[in-house]
Amino acid sequence: MPIVGHYFAADADSQDELARLRLLEDECDPHTRRYLDAIGVRAGWRCLEVGAGAGGLVRWLAERVGPSGTVVAADIDPRYLGDLREANVEVRRCDIARDDFEPESYDVVHSRFLLMHLDDPADALRRMTAALRPGGWLVAEEPDNDVAGSLDPAHPLSQPFDVCYRKRVEFASAAKITDLRFGKVLPLYMEALGLSEMGNEGVARVIRGGDPFSRMWIKTWERIDDAVIAGGVLSESDVAQMRRAYEDPTFTYRAQLTQSVWGRKPPA
Repeated sequence: MPIVGHYFAADADSQDELARLRLLEDECDPHTRRYLDAIGVRAGWRCLEVGAGAGGLVRWLAERVGPSGTVVAADIDPRYLGDLREANVEVRRCDIARDDFEPESYDVVHSRFLLMHLDDPADALRRMTAALRPGGWLVAEEPDNDVAGSLDPAHPLSQPFDVCYRKRVEFASAAKITDLRFGKVLPLYMEALGLSEMGNEGVARVIRGGDPFSRMWIKTWERIDDAVIAGGVLSESDVAQMRRAYEDPTFTYRAQLTQSVWGRKPPA
């Protein structure tokens, strides 16, 4: 979930959006947990999850840090976090564009698919870095949808899928709905923070129609389809054809690359 501005899914049915967020977490949480494992998240750590979504990663962090640690789950709209009952979790409503966190207080600060929605991602990253204690870790993850596309040019749905994908991504950026290519520049934003021990990884999975992640993408595009059609970018027929590709188990495509970058705040 984003922290500021008009989130592209803010007006979606809440249960449908919760289902979408959970599908997204099912796909992405295993990789994120691997990065957090690698930096050494352990008992007693204080963690900040910015844009906590449906809370999947918050629950994992709460278990990992145990009763001696804490997890702050921050979001501009925490309605999808209502079932968090862990004693070491604090759900906090906040706007990263305006609200600061406790300075130099967290061992790790993490965000995923957040900066792509913000007018000033650099400012948000500075706020998150300020919340880190010296030696603490910042981990950010964002998508690069320029790598997405069909794999089999002979499949009858490949060409319309690729055209629709490109037009949707470009429209979302031009209309300032969300930047679905922000992952491409995320390493540069992170390097500007003066972090040490930096690393990065990009993950892009090959998926078939009918996969749970394909269902996530159907729900994602539904959030902007009315605007795409009204703007003359795609027709209703185009939209329906792309949906058929996402539902067709004979159709194979590469999903977005999720670019993950991490670094450590230097000691004071």
